[in-house]
Amino acid sequence: MSRIILVRHGQASWGKKDYDKLSDLGHEQARTVGEELAARGIEASRVVTGAMRRQRDTGAGLVEGAGWSMETETDGAWDEYAHSAILTAYKPAYRSMALMKADLARTLRPHRAFDEMYAVATERWVAGAHEDDYDEPFSAFGERVLAGLKSLAENVGRGETAVVVSSAGAISWVAAALLGGGSPVWTSLQRVIANASLTTLSVGATEPVLRTFNDTSHLERVPDLLTTR
Repeated sequence: MSRIILVRHGQASWGKKDYDKLSDLGHEQARTVGEELAARGIEASRVVTGAMRRQRDTGAGLVEGAGWSMETETDGAWDEYAHSAILTAYKPAYRSMALMKADLARTLRPHRAFDEMYAVATERWVAGAHEDDYDEPFSAFGERVLAGLKSLAENVGRGETAVVVSSAGAISWVAAALLGGGSPVWTSLQRVIANASLTTLSVGATEPVLRTFNDTSHLERVPDLLTTR
């Protein structure tokens, strides 16, 4: 039996101008994942990351923490969906970050207001009724991620373990699809998946099987290491 371990990237720079950059805590989380995999006796045959900076940097930190010597590979199939494009398709005026921040500040609860607005914007994207508004509709996103999974599963050798560094949306779609749950399950899963968590699939003669989702035991041992954003 072979394995694929899906790792969500470490904490990115939430609320900063450049979100696609690991925070100091995100770098620590990445190294901790590598240390945990090594402590479990896992020797990866491949480490694959999406093309986004936060994913690639997590992969590099993970390899360093594990003490492995291989080079990471990059596969854009594991990229996250475009958060900002989903938001601006719903509210085009929010191409201006200054305007969005001003509007949110007026609610006196900006973080909650953003979360509520973004949930509606995501629901619009997932529903599929306005696909022409998006460079990558939700259906295309799901197909891309599952194509990346299929390609990897077909090329993992017997008894080998491949590690993939991706993001909440992509990993949650893999889990939802393998559970047969579709978009409602995806929506629920991506709300709870933690930074640097582990999701494990077994790969046999048939399609991959979900074994664990959002394992955070390695993060819970260290104060303040467990984060979701």
